[in-house]
Amino acid sequence: MKLNGKWKLYAIENSGIINTPEELSKYSAISAEVPGNVELDLINAGLLPENIYKGMNITLAEKYETYEWWYETEFVTPEHKNDLILRFDGVDCFAEYWLNGRVIGSSDNMLIEHEFDVTDTLNPTGRKNILFVKIRPAILEANHIKYDIYNIDSHPQPNADGIGLRKPPHCFGWDIMPRAVSAGIWKDVTLYEKTEVGINQIHYHVISACADVAKIRFLWELDIPDDVLKTDIWVHICGKCGDSEFSVKEKVYFKLGKTEIDVKSPKLWLPKGYGKANIYDAKISVIAGGKDISDKEFNVGMRTVSLDRTATTDGKNGKFRFIINDIPVMCKGTNWVPLDAYHSRDKDRYDMALSLLSDIGCNMVRCWGGNVYEQDNFYDFCDRNGIMIWQDFTMACAGYSLSDEFCRKIETEAECVVRRLRTHPSIVLWAGDNECDAVMSEFGTDPTKNRLNREVLPGVIHRNDNGRPYLPSSPYFDGDTHIGNRYDTLSEYHLWGPRDYFKSDYYSQSKAHFVSEIGYHGCPARESLEKFIDEDHLWPYADNEQWNLHSSDQRNNPARVQLVANQIKQLFGEVPDNLDDFALASQISQAEAKKYFIERIRCKKPTKSGVIWWNLLDGWPQISDAVVDYYGVKKLAYDYIKASQQDFVIMADEINNWGIKIIASNDTLETILGDVTIKCGGEIIYQGDFKVGANQNAEITSLPVMYSDKKLFTFEWKTNISNGSNHYICGYPAFDFKKYTSEWLPEIKRLQDNI
Repeated sequence: MKLNGKWKLYAIENSGIINTPEELSKYSAISAEVPGNVELDLINAGLLPENIYKGMNITLAEKYETYEWWYETEFVTPEHKNDLILRFDGVDCFAEYWLNGRVIGSSDNMLIEHEFDVTDTLNPTGRKNILFVKIRPAILEANHIKYDIYNIDSHPQPNADGIGLRKPPHCFGWDIMPRAVSAGIWKDVTLYEKTEVGINQIHYHVISACADVAKIRFLWELDIPDDVLKTDIWVHICGKCGDSEFSVKEKVYFKLGKTEIDVKSPKLWLPKGYGKANIYDAKISVIAGGKDISDKEFNVGMRTVSLDRTATTDGKNGKFRFIINDIPVMCKGTNWVPLDAYHSRDKDRYDMALSLLSDIGCNMVRCWGGNVYEQDNFYDFCDRNGIMIWQDFTMACAGYSLSDEFCRKIETEAECVVRRLRTHPSIVLWAGDNECDAVMSEFGTDPTKNRLNREVLPGVIHRNDNGRPYLPSSPYFDGDTHIGNRYDTLSEYHLWGPRDYFKSDYYSQSKAHFVSEIGYHGCPARESLEKFIDEDHLWPYADNEQWNLHSSDQRNNPARVQLVANQIKQLFGEVPDNLDDFALASQISQAEAKKYFIERIRCKKPTKSGVIWWNLLDGWPQISDAVVDYYGVKKLAYDYIKASQQDFVIMADEINNWGIKIIASNDTLETILGDVTIKCGGEIIYQGDFKVGANQNAEITSLPVMYSDKKLFTFEWKTNISNGSNHYICGYPAFDFKKYTSEWLPEIKRLQDNI
């Protein structure tokens, strides 16, 4: 039974003065929603502004960071034969749990679930129970932690108060999110009855997979009471995908078991563009006395995965590529960042976010290490839509504690995460963290001494998963690559750098084979800005605290807002003097940049093998790299990216030797035949047929171009599998803003409407 819904919430300003629930009688409570965040309840109670994201309102919530919170609810004990378990899927963060006046447990990790056997604490069936959850302020807990110089030295972020806590790093303030150090019961609360024989864990490993046969090993652990261990118990595992099925039944002699089966003519799981993401709806059942007494459903994908990489590269003699079912895959995707600053609202944004993820043409998504671990429907969607998942563990941009205590916390967390997610075939990589190696190297600390990503996490994966690669950090400083900050030798890298012209040498000359972060700013349109910027602060952008806050910086630093203006001036030679043109110019700059980043990688296939741009969707209203703003309004970059990420695309490489090469990139497993028409200024300058082999690139033609030219080229093609279109602007800036918006942009939109 779910215990979600209306609870009572007590806000205690002075933490530590309430020791037992009985002492709450002198305090008044407000209504709370579970799942929820305390700030949302304060909003509903009129204690915080209704539009918490408008203007400077988010800063008003900082007052409550040191408060203690007590949740209260009542429920009736249900009829039951076996033990009852109280499960909290997510509590933020330092919690103590009281049931009927007794402490039943505690927790200190927001990111994983917590369970308590309450059989002996509950009142008899039909009687009322009173449940309290006490949440201590995370900031005060952080203030009591002992830190090493190592932690202080290896932390570039201005907000260091989260590095000792198991909360998502972004909530202490980030360049994409506000400071929102929340508290609350942010996921479901459930009371459930254990079955007589339970299923502790289920896992499978696809040993090999091809069109003829897939060999799979299933492994399980049951929860069997001593008095039924030697009774007649069976395990049945079955799966079905269309007309393909498998089934195996095994007698249970002990709680551990495994079996291998061959599935003939299997329906393989392949990434988006390379084939169908076939999913077998599978189930493990425990049978006792001829009856199913417990079962668990999970997804099975017939696929193998490997990461083929070298530690370093000169740009040619190296690699970083994913191999799925023996097929090298060109990865085109986005970094997945927080869906909301208040994570109880994540579930309400999944439908929009996942629809965008698929529509824009991504076949990979990187779950960034500054975020929470996503909920089950996210992984199920990716399973069924062929979207590969690069899964970071939740650590980012810091030197975290290497104490035995903190290592145990990370070990427990990782074990919980791996066991929950490992049956999802879409997960193709576990990554230890985001940029911790890079940060440590930058500040002169040896990242190879990091126990967390070199020992703890790979140990968890070794014990709890097989068949998936592990990358200690992104980017990973292997061996001696940390010496002298040898960033330009890494086979996989995050390309941020100076954030200057998007075709500068920093971007165009990068040796990395796989770019797992790269972005460019784009300003939301006026209709969105008006929702989160007060009218008297809409314009101008300079010396504007609300623009600075929503850039995101709570110290009134204008650097990121000025970056937007600089990028506009870089492309067009001047910055517009009004809001509408400023927003549009910014969006054009962002759109052309991200188009270039993607096509730069695709043009160099197979030398280059993937790009994961930053990012799809904002988690709060801001001026950012996202291509869809918080309200779901698409920036121009959305359709530019969608065109660049077509499974088959024709594009232009950069000017060289008096011309540009026209490249066709085929990220499918079919040979593609077709014809293309290329226009410039409305006139046809090339028409011709082409043939491109499966999973290959081909040069179609070369067009004469001078650096002094400022032209729009359009490509329209028809093939045996699909039709498509694309564009390319050539020449060096500054471009004419009026010409781009009045002549080029309508033609670009016409092309995009046909995709």
